Parts: sequence; structure tokens; C-alpha cells
Amino acid sequence: MKKFSSIFVLTFIVVALFASGCAEKDLSAEQIASQMMDKENNTRDYSYTMHMTSYFGGETKESESKTMFKKPNMIKSIVTEPGKENQTVSVSDGNILWSYTPDTNTVTKIKISKTSELTKNDYTNIIDDFLNDTNVTVLGVENVDGRKTYLLETTPKENDGDYELIYKTKIWVDQETWMPLRYETYNGDGNRTMKLEIQDLQVNTGLPDSEFKFEVPEGAKIVDLGEIKPPEKLSLEEARKEASFKILTPEYLPEGYEFNNSMVYNNSQFSPENQSFETVEITYTKDEAFISLAETVSTNQSSDSTIMDRGEDIQINGIDGKYLSMGKTKLLMWKLGEVNLSLCSSLEKDEMLKIAESISEKA
Repeated sequence: MKKFSSIFVLTFIVVALFASGCAEKDLSAEQIASQMMDKENNTRDYSYTMHMTSYFGGETKESESKTMFKKPNMIKSIVTEPGKENQTVSVSDGNILWSYTPDTNTVTKIKISKTSELTKNDYTNIIDDFLNDTNVTVLGVENVDGRKTYLLETTPKENDGDYELIYKTKIWVDQETWMPLRYETYNGDGNRTMKLEIQDLQVNTGLPDSEFKFEVPEGAKIVDLGEIKPPEKLSLEEARKEASFKILTPEYLPEGYEFNNSMVYNNSQFSPENQSFETVEITYTKDEAFISLAETVSTNQSSDSTIMDRGEDIQINGIDGKYLSMGKTKLLMWKLGEVNLSLCSSLEKDEMLKIAESISEKA
């Protein structure tokens, strides 16, 4: 789900955009893109601490992460959750990705393939998405913790009036350091969904390579997964042979949409038996538009429904499901037998339901 990574993307965009001194009211999209690319081209490394608070389903969750990045592909992330002394750590020197889970005292080692996206910084696409989907406006000047800041706001360029998760973003940028001190996201109802506070931002400090060398904690179990390659794009026939469960397909598709590819992903080789899952993703396309159908079978039937808590209750052939709109992106989730299904596209709700209702276990 591309949109579900928007928080991390937004973090990098804000840092890159406003650390470059870009806070004029009348900048065009082309000027913003130019300044963002200039800043990216001149950035060799950066680090920051981010405190994140989310507000979903009546629950407030907090976490803090420290991130370091050095070109071309070194990255280090340390995540701390309230009430936990131990920290989850991920470190990559560009060749090996190490991940440490303190709860199980386990270290996972993965060799990064040349085609891997584990440490890929697809900055050009990030900028395109940002400029194509949002307008940036300077609202005025406000004080944050005694510091004078510019208050900016981003909103989607195409407003269909139905944004459940992120519709508007407010950004407070320090006038002295050009550091984004805070930013908040709001849904279509005007309720805050996320608050992120960035501290200790440092750019081009000459981070040494030694920062990205991982030391295995004493007594930790090492799980060497070898080289993990991205799933291959398969025909539907190939996917059916590879998947361990029956793949379901829609009998109805809107005019012009055709099968593009399918992918099969199974995490059983590196996850505990009671946490393994297998997912088949089928993509249909029409020009630049797409329909994505994901089908998952999991050994652990419980799932984190935080994102879908705001979804609308719907019925698909008498089966309970959820519908969620995130602007141009719409999402349906329901279950048939042991298979959890999610349908994602930019189509209207009626068309989404029509596709979902045409999917049957008997097909």
C-alpha cells in the first residue's frame, strides 16, 4: 500500500524542503521541485530524532525514533516505545541489513540484493507525488516552545471531500534554523490523526561509516536469511502454482481494466510459525489507473485494525467488511473463509463494491 508509507515520506520531504530555506508564499511547483532537488543533491548525510503520536480508534500511541542516513544507501534506525527499556534497532551498511528485536533477543541478518528496495531512496518519485497531490500555503507566523516559526499547510490538489486519514498537514518551520519543529496531520473531519516533532536535525555532519556497523548483542540468537529478493511479477497461472491456497479473482472489472501482474510473498522463512503469512497481490491496470487485490492467509488470525477503525461498516454479499477513503485512494477489506481480502483503487465506492461482490469462493 503506497499511501500507508506517507508519514515517512512526508518526514523526508519536509526536512529536504524547508532545510533548504524555501518558505516563500509565491513559489511555483516547479520552483519547489528545483529547490528540493538542489537540497537533495547537496545532502550527503542527515540525522534526526522524531517523536510520533498517533490518534486512531480512540487510542493515543506514542513512539520515538532516531534515524541516520548516509549516501548512497547506509541507514540506521532506533525505535523506542513508552514503557520499554529495550530498543528495536535496524542497521544497514548497504550490503547487509541487521535487525534486532529485544523482546526475543533475536538478530535477523539479510543480504541486500542489487535490486532490493530495503535502503532505496526513490527521491524523484517522492517529489512527484508531493507536487502532484498537494498545495503548499504559508498561513503565518507562530511561536513554538519560544521559537518563532513559519506555519505552513498542505492540502490535496484534488479534493473529493472524503479523506479519512490524511487530508490536511500543518508544518511549523523554525525561522532561525529552518528546522521543522512540528507537523500534524488531519483527516477530512478536521480531527488530528498524527503529530510528529522533529528534534536534533543535523545535515552534512560527516557521519562516519562506523555508525552503520552493527554489533550483535551478547547472547542474541542470529537468524541468517541470506539474500532476500523482491517478489517476481508472475502471470496468474504462475501465481496459482506457487501459492499454497486457492487464489480468488473478480468476475467483474470496470471497462478497460486488464490483468497486469501478480506477486506471491511468503514470510514463513524468517518469521515464527505462529506469525507467518502468505499474500498474493493481483494488479489490474487501465492506462495510469490501477486496481490492487491482496489476498492473505495467516497462521495468526488476529490483526491490527487501527487504520481501519475509522472505516465505514459495509456488507459484501452478506459478509461484514470495512470501507475507507483516503482521498483518491479507496480501500475495502473483508474475509472469505480463511482468506483476508483487501481491494485498493481510485474508483468510486459503488464500483469498488461491485468488484468485491463479484469475488466468490466458488469461482
